Amino acid sequence: MTTEPDDEALAAFDQAAEQPEAPTARMSRLYRHPGGPLVAWLFDDARLRLHSAAKLAEELGVSIEELKLLERGHALTLLRHRAFIASVARYLGIPPITARLLTGDITIRDFATVAEPEEQVIEREFARFCANPQLRALIPEACDETSLDFKRFLLDVHATHRELDWPDLPRLPEVLRWLQRAAVVHNANEVAAGGSGGESGGEGKGDEEM
Repeated sequence: MTTEPDDEALAAFDQAAEQPEAPTARMSRLYRHPGGPLVAWLFDDARLRLHSAAKLAEELGVSIEELKLLERGHALTLLRHRAFIASVARYLGIPPITARLLTGDITIRDFATVAEPEEQVIEREFARFCANPQLRALIPEACDETSLDFKRFLLDVHATHRELDWPDLPRLPEVLRWLQRAAVVHNANEVAAGGSGGESGGEGKGDEEM
């Protein structure tokens, strides 16, 4: 009887989990798991809490068969389902957004700004520059139509003075704060419109996924 690659990987995962390991080694092990780092974390945590497969399935609201598929990396749709993500987050004690990140549903590309030609970026940033009266005063009155090079020069000088990379694009913490704010506003709008304002533990598998 041949051994499936998934079986070998899971056996190696279980064997490594039983040995003392450094944080970096554990991180590497979790990411090599056939089901991915989130599923690996779930099984690691269940082992520490002495939860059987049946208990873990009950906590996550899935069947034993679904849990086995998750362990082998064969249940991507379930892994990214909104209700399942909420259950995983509760079990691990982490924010749902972290769980979604670990499933690959959210990637670093989702935080990137839209790629634009340099001319458009300069024009937009220069308009913001001119909105400040003190900065606008730096532009000679006789200069009716500033060149692209001159606009770039002023933005470079301004950025250097503020010790910032130009253009001053949103930093990740700012993006996350706005994302959280947008979620709060969206939630309030849903409540006002008579919709469901939050996650519900009774969501069915057939509900729309995020």
